[in-house]
Amino acid sequence: MNKTADLARAHWNETPLYLPEQARYDAYPWLYEAAEFAQHSGERVLEIGCGSGSDLLQFANHGAIATGVDITESHLALARQRVGDVATVVHADMLALPFENHSFDYVYSHGVLHHSDQPKEAVREIFRVLRPGGKFNVHVYSWLSESAAIYFLKHGFAFRRYIENSPKEVHIDFYGRYSLKRLFAPAQISVRKFQCFHLPWMAAWLGFFLVAKGINP
Repeated sequence: MNKTADLARAHWNETPLYLPEQARYDAYPWLYEAAEFAQHSGERVLEIGCGSGSDLLQFANHGAIATGVDITESHLALARQRVGDVATVVHADMLALPFENHSFDYVYSHGVLHHSDQPKEAVREIFRVLRPGGKFNVHVYSWLSESAAIYFLKHGFAFRRYIENSPKEVHIDFYGRYSLKRLFAPAQISVRKFQCFHLPWMAAWLGFFLVAKGINP
């Protein structure tokens, strides 16, 4: 496991992020549609970085054959408790997924890829485990956003320490539309922005999350 993975594991083992489902989707009202929870019934769905299992449970409840992976023991325990026997939860690093080639029809990840300093390797793993023609849906932080600007104005160059649920160190990168397109090449992706708390009508331009969707070439 590399340094950034170790940081993420230590961060969320110390302060695991657990929200009731209603609280999560009240905080992210756009997520239910953007994640496509209801659109993959009967498909083999992999969630990379499943956290405490809220999103994984939504896929399973809508008929997907759902598997989630995470590197944080606290999150794994919470996820297994939440999903019970309707989904599978596996301890794994996104840089070395323990699955055969072409094992999944749909790969989803919310707020995880930006915690790795080896995103290209993570994307290669997504393409490897995804069947040809399978779809991926990856959400990362946008550098051109209302939230990033507010964090910087409040905290200066140390602002990254205040973005997650505790100031304990964790690696965070920010992306733009073009850097995401380069990252996922040769796949063609669509990119939308979501979540602008103070100026919601500006979410398409100043949203904090970039949602990249595409098809495995």
